[in-house]
Order: sequence, then structure tokens, then C-alpha cells
Amino acid sequence: MRFNTVIAAMMLLATVSCSEGQSHPDLLDTSAFEAEIDGHNVALYTIRGGDMTLQATNYGGRIASLFVPDRDRNLRDVVLGHPTLDEYVHYARERFLGACVGPVANRISGASFTIDAQRYELERNHDGKGTLHGGFRGLDSVVWDVPEVTDSSVLFHYVHRDGEGGFPGNLDIRMTYTLTCDNSLRIDYSATTDKTRPVNISNHPYFNFSESGTVEDYVMYVNADRMTGIDGLAVLEPTPVQGTAFDYRKPHALRDALESDDAQIVMGLGFDHNYCLNTAEEGLTHAASIYDPSSGISMDVMTDQPGLQVYSGQYFTGEEKGKRGTTLDYHGSITFETQNWPDAPNHPSFPDPYLRPGQTYHHVCVYRFMVK
Repeated sequence: MRFNTVIAAMMLLATVSCSEGQSHPDLLDTSAFEAEIDGHNVALYTIRGGDMTLQATNYGGRIASLFVPDRDRNLRDVVLGHPTLDEYVHYARERFLGACVGPVANRISGASFTIDAQRYELERNHDGKGTLHGGFRGLDSVVWDVPEVTDSSVLFHYVHRDGEGGFPGNLDIRMTYTLTCDNSLRIDYSATTDKTRPVNISNHPYFNFSESGTVEDYVMYVNADRMTGIDGLAVLEPTPVQGTAFDYRKPHALRDALESDDAQIVMGLGFDHNYCLNTAEEGLTHAASIYDPSSGISMDVMTDQPGLQVYSGQYFTGEEKGKRGTTLDYHGSITFETQNWPDAPNHPSFPDPYLRPGQTYHHVCVYRFMVK
């Protein structure tokens, strides 16, 4: 009996020590996300794992809050977002804030592609000429089913119907957010189809580890020797990063690139480019790392995908409010979208973007948090 009492006391002490000095997350009000859209109920779901807490809504599969500890064990909400559902539905500037994007993330130049000599015309939501993140009503703008919620995970489900946005085939998608004991957010995607179609599902969390200010002093690493530039709406063939502002094979500050005169940076007002990852032969690739010297928070990005879109939040102006009264600032966030290369349906040399009947699409993305 005494032995059991000692063990119980040790377990209680371990639990207390784990949370000692750690603040409590300032959670969003779940009632502000309760609504009915297109006949489907919308809600906000809260899960916990390790030292982390995540809140996500089934409207667009959005990550609305993600709390992780800083070097002082204060919990910080490290993703930008809004405090109410209405602000996501009736967005002022950024439609994709925190959302799942697809069914084909990134660009499809000319808003079209061809499969077996059949041409498919898509919605032209990208300057009236191309398709971006699935068209006018992509995965970010629909209500997902929620078949299962556990303490540490939430499963979303959606069927992207044949003809939606111009895409062929019924695409049955499952996406799971899981918080793990090593302070990681793991996103698992799977999908099947009854017609051949391109599939490239990704996620769009805007990270700011200090909850305000710019990310210009953050230190970034990207595991890539090449990147795909852009020319207007067109995606270019891969070119080496060596000798350009995009070379982050050794960690250094984002400011170095953002203040450079690199033509791609100047044209895009910052990062909005795909890196062609040096993929691992087996398992997940360590795609990138980002570190905020102010908060001490560091994040690794792991994936099984061949590409990583890095975006530096250059279309925020500081006029729009986010959560808790903070502003959404120019270069006030950094986004890492694990993905296939953009416009792959129109580039035979790019990794195969097509999912065929009888196949299953798989995609894993892990955001792992640490402190320094």
C-alpha cells in the first residue's frame, strides 16, 4: 500500500512539474463560431497534447488558435486569426487565413489542364486568368464534417464533388489534426477519387511566435537547392538558389532576403515561392526551420511532399485587426505550405500531381515546436 502511495505521489509531482510556471491559454469563445452555413453546423473544436492547445473550426478546416510555450513557459498563440467566425466568412483581405487549401493548392496557370486529351476549364479566381487554391470556393470555403474528436485530435471529412470548381471526379478527403506529446502539430491527409484528377491539398497557418510585430528578424533554414520562380501568373522551371536571396541552406535572418534587390523578392514584395525540397529517401523530410529570437520559439517543418511554399504575409497592411486587438501587419507572419510543386498539371517535368481511381492520396505535415 505504501509503495502504491509513493508511486501516486511521484506521478502527481511529475504532472505539477510539467505545468509549473506555465500560463493558461486565452482560448477563443466557442460561441462566436457557432452557426449554420449552407445547411451545415459550424463549431470550434479544442484539442490538447504535450504543452500545446489548438482550436480549429470546421469552416474551411481552419486553425484558429495554436498555443505553445515560449522560453519562459508562457503560452503564446502562434498563429494569426480572427476571434469570430463571421470575420472568416466575410473576410476583409485574406481569404485563406489558417485554412485548409485545395483541392489543388497554389497556382494552376491558365485555369486549365488536360487529362487524356480532355481539357478541363477551371474557375479563374487568380486575376481573372488563373486558378488559386481551388477556385472561388475551395476547401477553405466549405463546411467539413467532423466524424471524430478526441482529447488530442480532430478528424475532418469533405467530398469535393465532380465538377466543383471545374475539377473532374468525386474526391473523398479526410484530414486529421493531432497534437503529440513532443509538442508537434501533425496533419494527415488522405483522399480517393472515382476519376483521374490533380490533387494537392495543403494548409495555410500564418505563424507569428511573438503574437505581434514583424517576422523580419526570424532566422530561417530551408532544405532546398532549387526553387520555382514566378513570371506574372506563370510558374517557371526550377533554378538553383545558390547566389540568390532564396538560399537558406544555412540559417540566417528573413530580413536578409526581404531587404534584398533580388528580382523575385522585389516583384513578390517578399516570399511567395515554392522550394523544391531535397527529399529524404525514406520517411519525412526536414523541410525547414524557423526561430524567433524574441520569444525563443523554434519550429521544424517535416513532410513527405516534394515542395514547400514560403509566404511572408506581404498583403496585410496593418489596418485589419486579428485576435485580442492585435493588427495583421505587413511581413507580420510566415507561412510554410507543404505541397506538390505549383502548376504541376501543366509541367510534365514536375512531380506527378494526379490521383487515379484505385489509388489513395497521402500527405503528412508536421510542425514541431521547441524553445532555445
